[in-house]
Amino acid sequence: MRPWLLLALALSIAATSADAASLRIAAITGSNGPCHALEAGAPAGEIAYFRHLESRLGRAILTCNVMDRAAAAQALALGRLDAAVLDPAAYAPVQAKARAILTVRPAGRLNRIPIVVVVKKTNVSATNLAALKGKSVVFGGSVDAALAVPRQALTDQGAGPGFFAREAVSTDGDSAAAKLRSGAADALVLNAAAWQRLCQGLRTQDNRCEDLKVLWHGHTRATLALVVRRDIPDDLRFRLIGIHLAMHLEAKEAFAWASSWIPQSAEFEPTEADALATR
Repeated sequence: MRPWLLLALALSIAATSADAASLRIAAITGSNGPCHALEAGAPAGEIAYFRHLESRLGRAILTCNVMDRAAAAQALALGRLDAAVLDPAAYAPVQAKARAILTVRPAGRLNRIPIVVVVKKTNVSATNLAALKGKSVVFGGSVDAALAVPRQALTDQGAGPGFFAREAVSTDGDSAAAKLRSGAADALVLNAAAWQRLCQGLRTQDNRCEDLKVLWHGHTRATLALVVRRDIPDDLRFRLIGIHLAMHLEAKEAFAWASSWIPQSAEFEPTEADALATR
């Protein structure tokens, strides 16, 4: 083999190894460009964030200029970068190749708590949320975690105002379940913690909800989320989640910059893979 071909092959292998040992993060700049190390004149918070990730991951962190969130999503799908903050519109075309891992909880707001929609087990015609259109529903309380958050989660799935023929609000999960069982409502909506309390008996093997079934479960759809490639190694994905969850305590300057895409951010929270999608 000619010497120049050997040199080219060596350089190619070296570049591949360098890419494998780095984490490439999208930067929305209005223009596309190659990935590169952060410049010395970058904002102090951005420098703090990159240094924090580098120290915890033991690998180089590169910034990759992209035109917009749609371009970032396409670059993720093509394997040209590893992480980007996306919105639902940018995520939709690439959801088979990318997954959300984190979102940000604003100060004073609830986490994206899981929600369940429940029907009687004898209701064999109800197989998905769409089957409840024009039916009646009861919520298990009036506090935000029992009413406002579940309503938003349903709206995100296309079951917003006008979807149900009638809505009722009970004082708690037990009274709401009584309405479902009596036939006064076709479906019950609770957050997952309330559903667990409703069904848990005195013994761990007890199940007070054997006559009911969960028709749908999910969360409010995220407006923005940190997204990575679906083929990213599991250990790297878990380490990224762990680093970000503690960042507001361990590296405040880095957190302030990294979470600035959500106003008045309080902390990162882990999220399900399809947090930006409609299920």
